[in-house]
Amino acid sequence: MAGGMAGGMAGGMAGGGAMAGGAVGGVGVGGAGARAGVGGGACGCEVEAGPAVMSYVGGGCGDYIQETTYKYVGCGAGEFDVVATRKANYTCLFVGGGVGVLVLVIIVVLLLLPGSTTTTTPLTTALPFNCNTRDNPDMWSIAKKTYCCANGGIGCPEPTTPAPTPPPTPPPTPPPTPPPTPPPKPSLPYDCNAGFNNWQAGWSAGKKAWCCTHASRGCAPTSKMCTLWGDPHVISFDQMNTDKSQAYSFYGDGDFWLVKSSTVSIQGRFEGTKYTEGLAATNRIVVGGAFLHGHKIEVGTLDSGILTVDGRAVIAGFPGAYHQEGWSVTYDSEGNVPDVIPEGNEKRVVHMTLPLGVKVTVFQWKNYMDVQIEMSKQPGQDGVCGNFNGNQGDDTTQAIMARV
Repeated sequence: MAGGMAGGMAGGMAGGGAMAGGAVGGVGVGGAGARAGVGGGACGCEVEAGPAVMSYVGGGCGDYIQETTYKYVGCGAGEFDVVATRKANYTCLFVGGGVGVLVLVIIVVLLLLPGSTTTTTPLTTALPFNCNTRDNPDMWSIAKKTYCCANGGIGCPEPTTPAPTPPPTPPPTPPPTPPPTPPPKPSLPYDCNAGFNNWQAGWSAGKKAWCCTHASRGCAPTSKMCTLWGDPHVISFDQMNTDKSQAYSFYGDGDFWLVKSSTVSIQGRFEGTKYTEGLAATNRIVVGGAFLHGHKIEVGTLDSGILTVDGRAVIAGFPGAYHQEGWSVTYDSEGNVPDVIPEGNEKRVVHMTLPLGVKVTVFQWKNYMDVQIEMSKQPGQDGVCGNFNGNQGDDTTQAIMARV
């Protein structure tokens, strides 16, 4: 049985090998040739390594089935077949790999070889400078900068803004034209500022008239008259007329201010007399003040014999006169008596012509006097003759004594 199975298996393998070898390999005859053909077609890298043994080749692929014994059932009808033991042949692997590497190298070399192209290089003239270098143009030489700026617009110096042209210097300002010299003023006949402080006594009548007209200086102020007569009756500066019936009477014995101001001072003494039946009457006056520059003029009754300047008798006889700079005293019998000449008296009159237009006239009688004072208003004026305010009502004895 063993011989028959071996023979049948061999015959079958031989037949199958011939069929497989003819179909796949196309070369070789018999069992060995057929297997060689199949191996070459499938892998080409396995060879038989020993005698064939029974091996499992899969359902429908072998010639035998497994039993307690193997039975040949025909080619391809069983499950087992005789397969020769195989081992790996690395020679085929090395040869195949070397061939592959060689083919790859040939392909790379072919790709890197330049193509056979024909180029025409134009004939160019060498340039003096390469203007396309990547260095800083500021480092170039002046010649390269000039060339590249002219031929490529590279390396040109940055345009500089010219400094603004300063405005032209203005011509010097000419000095201001001085005003034309006024023509000389015609000489004036009088200087109205000179001596104005003492104009009433120091200026001539012509200067007073000229300066009053042209400079409103030296004009005679409005003068008024105060009259004292009898025991005494008083027509003050503020009485608007000379009506004796409207005059006030001043009651009192002693020394009183007839005129008191910052410039003119005139003081009177009132005492009782036989003629006035014991009532007070004027019996002495003293004229002084700033307008006389320290001088003092004193006049009393005829019985007293007082007619002095600065305490000295300056008029020895009758008539007579005494003169000082700017003022004078005259002693005569001229003038209108404000009342009547008392019985048994001779007319004796003292005329004082004083600065500031002040005029004092004293009518001397034996034991009393009548007095007239003519003047303009002076600063702060007050007294028995009134305060020169145009209001006679405040010139009573009580009002005057309360003020002065």
